[in-house]
Amino acid sequence: MGQTIRSRRLGSDLRQLRRRANLTAEAVGDELGFSQSKMSRMEKGEVRVSRTDLKALLALYGVTDEKQVAAFLEAAKDARTRGWWIAYEDALPREYRDFIALEGTAAGIRTFEGMIVPGLMQTPDYTRHIITAGPAVLPPGHVDSLIKVRMERQSILEGEHPPKLWAIVTEGALRQVVGGHTVMLDQLHHLTRLTERSNLTLQVLPFEAGAHAGVQSSFWLFDFPADPSIACVANLTGTLFMDQPGQLDAFSDAFDNLRASALSPADSLTRITDIMTAMRRDQDQRKQP
Repeated sequence: MGQTIRSRRLGSDLRQLRRRANLTAEAVGDELGFSQSKMSRMEKGEVRVSRTDLKALLALYGVTDEKQVAAFLEAAKDARTRGWWIAYEDALPREYRDFIALEGTAAGIRTFEGMIVPGLMQTPDYTRHIITAGPAVLPPGHVDSLIKVRMERQSILEGEHPPKLWAIVTEGALRQVVGGHTVMLDQLHHLTRLTERSNLTLQVLPFEAGAHAGVQSSFWLFDFPADPSIACVANLTGTLFMDQPGQLDAFSDAFDNLRASALSPADSLTRITDIMTAMRRDQDQRKQP
C-alpha cells in the first residue's frame, strides 16, 4: 500500500517514544545496528517495521507494559496489511487508498457533504453518474472498478462491528437530479432505508439554515477508540489529511455547528420524503404531452 496513514502514525509514535527517552536517532541506530536511513524511513512511515525491530525499539525506549507493547505490535501488523482494495490499485490514487484504510478501521465516521450523497450511502447508478460527471476521461474499465470499490466500501456498515456513521447532507444535494429522476428517486429511497440502521444517523441541512459552517468544503472525521481522530478534505486535485489538535478542533466544532443547524433525524426523513414526492410530481409532469 505504500506510505499509508497507519504506517505514518506508527512512525510518529515511535519518534515520540525516542524523544521521551532522550535518545537521538543516531544513538538508537548505533545501539541496534540500524542505518540512519532506516531510522529516518521508519519514523516517517516509509517502510514497514518488522516485529523484531519493533520489539527492540520498544525495549530500548523503556516500553515494558504488556498491553502497550501488544498495541504497538497490532498497529505494526495493521500497517503491513494489504487491504481488499489492492485488487483495484491501478484505478485508485494513493490518497484514496489511505482514505479507504482509515474508513475501514474507524470506530466512528462523521461526514458533511455539501454537493453529493456520501459515498457510503450511494446506489451504484448514482455513483456511476457522479464518477463520470468530472472532466477527466478515465481509462477503460476504471469507471466499473471505481463503482465496485465504492460498493465494497459500504460493506463496513454491515460488518460484525460496524462504525457509527453520522452524515449531514445539504438539501441541495438531495434535490440535485443526478442521473435523471428514476436514478435520483432510487437514491433517495435508499437513504430512507439506511436510516433504519441503528449505527447510522442522517441529518439534512435545509435551505432555510442559510449560511453555515460547512459552506467552504465537505469533510470527514474518522474517530478511533485509542488513537486521535483524523480529518480529511478532498478536492479536484487531491486529498488532505489532518491530525493536529487545532485542526481537529476546528473540524469537530464545524460539525457540531452543522449538526445544530440541521433538521433532526426524524424531520430529515420527512424532508427526504417530501423531496421524493415533489420529484415524482415533476417526473409525471415531464411525461405529459
